[in-house]
Amino acid sequence: MIGITTPVFGKAIYEKLLDLDTKKIVSMIDTSTKSTTKIAANGLHVLNDKKLKFLKDILLKEFYYYAWDKMKYTNNRFKITTSWFTQVKPTKDSQFHNHNNCFMSGILYLQTSPDSGDIIFQNFENRRFDLVPSEYNIHNSREWIYKPQNGLLILFPSELYHKVKENKSKHLRHSLAFNVMPIGLLGDKRKDSHTKIKSWK
Repeated sequence: MIGITTPVFGKAIYEKLLDLDTKKIVSMIDTSTKSTTKIAANGLHVLNDKKLKFLKDILLKEFYYYAWDKMKYTNNRFKITTSWFTQVKPTKDSQFHNHNNCFMSGILYLQTSPDSGDIIFQNFENRRFDLVPSEYNIHNSREWIYKPQNGLLILFPSELYHKVKENKSKHLRHSLAFNVMPIGLLGDKRKDSHTKIKSWK
C-alpha cells in the first residue's frame, strides 16, 4: 500500500479569473472625491453603490459557490460588510496584516501590469522545529504567492496574514477589496459556544 499525505487544517484560498471589463470599473472610480457621477475611492462600502450592483452580484455568486460547493457551509446567507478600492503607487507596498472581525475576505484586481506587486499569504503559526525542505510544495510551504492580473478574484479566510509586494512597475495598480460575514447560526446550537447573527445593516 502506498502512503497517503493529507494536508489537514489548511486554509482554503479560492481563485478565479472573471470575464469583466475592468477598465470600465476603473473609469468609475473618482480619486478626486469631487465628482457626483463617479464612486468615491475612499469609501468603505463602495459595492453598495447602485452603479456597482452588477459587480456585487458577480462577486457574491462566486462567494456562494466557494462557500457552498467547496467549503460545504450550511449558512443560507452571507453579506459583504465592507468594500473599498485600493491603489498601489509605484515603489509602494504594504505590511503583513489580516482582517479582524471578518469571516472571509476577497480581492478583485482591476488594473495591473507586470511587476505591479504580487500578493503574499504567510503562515505565522508556531512550529516546534523549522526544517528546510529540498523543495516547497502544498504540504510544507509557509508562504503562498499570487500574481495579480486584471479580473483575477481571490477569496481567503480573513485571519490569513497577507501583504502586497512592492509595485516595481511605473503604473498605478487598482483593485477592489471586500469582507464577508455569515448571517444566521454560527456553530452548533446544541453547544454553549454558538451564536446567531440575524442581520447586518
